[in-house]
Amino acid sequence: MKFNKDDLYSLLGSVGFHLLILLVLSLTILSTVVPEEDSGVLVNFGNVDEAAGTFEPLNTGQEPMEETTPPPPPTPAVETAKEELVTQDVEESVALAEAKKKKEEQRKKEEAIKREQDRIQKEKLEQQRLADAQRQKELAIKNKVAGAFGAGSAAGSSQGSGETGSGNQGSPFGNSDHGANSGVGGMGNLSLNGRKSIGPLPEPKYKGQQEGQIVIEITVNWEGIVTKTHIQVKGTNIGDENMRKSAEDAALKAKFEKKPGSIDQIGTITYIYKLK
Repeated sequence: MKFNKDDLYSLLGSVGFHLLILLVLSLTILSTVVPEEDSGVLVNFGNVDEAAGTFEPLNTGQEPMEETTPPPPPTPAVETAKEELVTQDVEESVALAEAKKKKEEQRKKEEAIKREQDRIQKEKLEQQRLADAQRQKELAIKNKVAGAFGAGSAAGSSQGSGETGSGNQGSPFGNSDHGANSGVGGMGNLSLNGRKSIGPLPEPKYKGQQEGQIVIEITVNWEGIVTKTHIQVKGTNIGDENMRKSAEDAALKAKFEKKPGSIDQIGTITYIYKLK
């Protein structure tokens, strides 16, 4: 068998490479010295007789384990329920007290409002009474002046003020200041110092559901036309505003005898309401 030059080089290279590997292994791994150790299992028999026993403790030679504090025993369910019940009673008591306080405050406010309304109503009634008294005095003065100058043909010497003075006060239910207390027809009664109306007095359109009377004070000029109306407190016992307004509207439509040369006259028309 003949080797050519290339084969020889390949063989030499392969042998050299393996020798190099063996050399590296001998210097690293193969040259490591492993120390000899005694075979068997180490056993600690101790040196104190009182420590002798069958089993060796697991934690010998180690730090002792920390002791854990056991948690406190749970509170009995009965006591918890009792505490919750007491707390709930306190909350309900506070809520009831607040509700009672609010109710009392509301009651006081309503009473204060009612007292204020009563005071205002009394003031209005007093002002109306004073105004009626003043008008009666003015009427008495006008009647005296008319009698002094001979104006008109009204009967009687003086009409008075209803509270002081002399003379015939007249009747709110008659046609003049003297004679029978009879009306002039319809549901209205006239008092105008003997002056008569032309035809029956107009009746209010709205008669409501109350019994009583409404006294309307009227001012009549010489032509017999009603120029002013006013609800007279004295004698009026119906508070329905619709009935009062209707009565005033009816009184404005009333017509009376003409009285040339006379001054304005003040009288009353009384409407009497009765439920059927």
